[in-house]
Amino acid sequence: MGALPPISATLWIHVLSARSGASNQGDFMSSSTIHADVAVIGAGTAGMHAFSTARRAGAKVVMIDHGPLGTTCARVGCMPSKAVLHAAKRWSTLQALLPPGSALPPGHTTPQQLWTQALAIRDGLVAGNVRQVHQLAAEDLLLGSARFVEQDTVALSDGRRVQARAFIVATGSAAIKPAALQTALGDALITTDELFYLPELPRSVAVMGLGAIGLEMSVALQRLGVDVAAAGRSAVVAKVADPEVAQAASTYFAQQLPMALGEKQITVTRVEGGVRMQAGKLEHRAQYLLAALGRAPRLQGLEMGLAGVQLDDQGRPVMDAAQPGSLRCAGSMVFLAGDSAPGPALMHEAGHEGTLAAQQALRALGDGDWSNIAERHRTTPMSIVFSDPDIAEVGTRFDRLPADAVIGTVTGKGSGRSKIMQAPHHVLRMYAERSTGRLLGASLLCEGGEHLAHQLAWAVQRGETVEGMLQLPYYHPTVEEMMDTALRDMRRSLQSA
Repeated sequence: MGALPPISATLWIHVLSARSGASNQGDFMSSSTIHADVAVIGAGTAGMHAFSTARRAGAKVVMIDHGPLGTTCARVGCMPSKAVLHAAKRWSTLQALLPPGSALPPGHTTPQQLWTQALAIRDGLVAGNVRQVHQLAAEDLLLGSARFVEQDTVALSDGRRVQARAFIVATGSAAIKPAALQTALGDALITTDELFYLPELPRSVAVMGLGAIGLEMSVALQRLGVDVAAAGRSAVVAKVADPEVAQAASTYFAQQLPMALGEKQITVTRVEGGVRMQAGKLEHRAQYLLAALGRAPRLQGLEMGLAGVQLDDQGRPVMDAAQPGSLRCAGSMVFLAGDSAPGPALMHEAGHEGTLAAQQALRALGDGDWSNIAERHRTTPMSIVFSDPDIAEVGTRFDRLPADAVIGTVTGKGSGRSKIMQAPHHVLRMYAERSTGRLLGASLLCEGGEHLAHQLAWAVQRGETVEGMLQLPYYHPTVEEMMDTALRDMRRSLQSA
């Protein structure tokens, strides 16, 4: 929902063209009140899922967004980051295949060309997303800023009002940019909201924060030939809970680029030509400081208190405690979804929460068949860092396991495919309930780990057991055989209990 950097001129023409019809409609209805059963504020991933779910149920629903359209994922999140990671892999593979000291072949692709291609891929994805929003909502898409003026009414920036019986707020998130850093560094401070709109690949970058996005961008930029150093306050990369996986990941990536972990004092100052970052013994001068400090819900200006939403002492919505897992704000008919809601800011979670929020809102309205709508269940938690080798955690995290949980471990040294890949750093840890043998979760560092993570998450959600999983086929030699080895390790522990 917040202002984002402009995308390509071609795409802006498309967006403005699409807006022109809506603008005419807005002029015609500028003094009117639009009535709906459900009003969805935000046209991102969560908003589109919420709108679609409510409309399929037969509700009168409108979608409000102040633009520019295009999801966070498509513009500045999962899609451009993966496009840049893919570009980085292509370049680093070329470099690795050349004999030491040899020159690149004439006419070779350059990192800048790969960067430009990645951004062009992003622009195409955003253009497709904009078309999708217009096709989905059509005349029920209202372009303009919204703020609550009454418990059941929001005012739009063009003078119209929308009166609804329930609201779903799916306004997304913005990258955290501390005011002190902004004041000190000015335009030398960027987040991923700006990084993916730089037409030129940076010469050098200092990265503050080594969570998922900080690690991904550190390795991607470094592999594209950018001079990168990174620092994080956590003692491990990507906030990995399992100590063995955390140690393996931190050790591996510390060998890939200059890195300072567990530094509580990270100092950044503006210097000629950019910034200077110091964290312990690490000192790095760079063109930009990339602040990878997470994202915060974009709720400013909505005046949610006027909708009856209870707010805590920091102005954040209080969720309805009477219903575990509810997306409803206490004291209101306002539901949160996606990055606006508490929890991880992940696209698949945003889409799922959009559906859940719409289902919960319709059930709360209680009209006819709406009160009988079956609510979709939460899926098994899953997070993936596409750092190549990937880091993934699924199901119950290590720090939330029961004290008597059974753990199976396998490393690349005990995996045939990992030996072929020259990847002794691979590690997979699987967790099971001792009393039943039921799988609880897993954590891993592995090339292609995104695929293992999905298989493991599916197994956890389906309630598979150690013995049940051991009855499945494991082709040789594949990385999937690591699961077979870890399962056999767990079976030995279960049998010896």
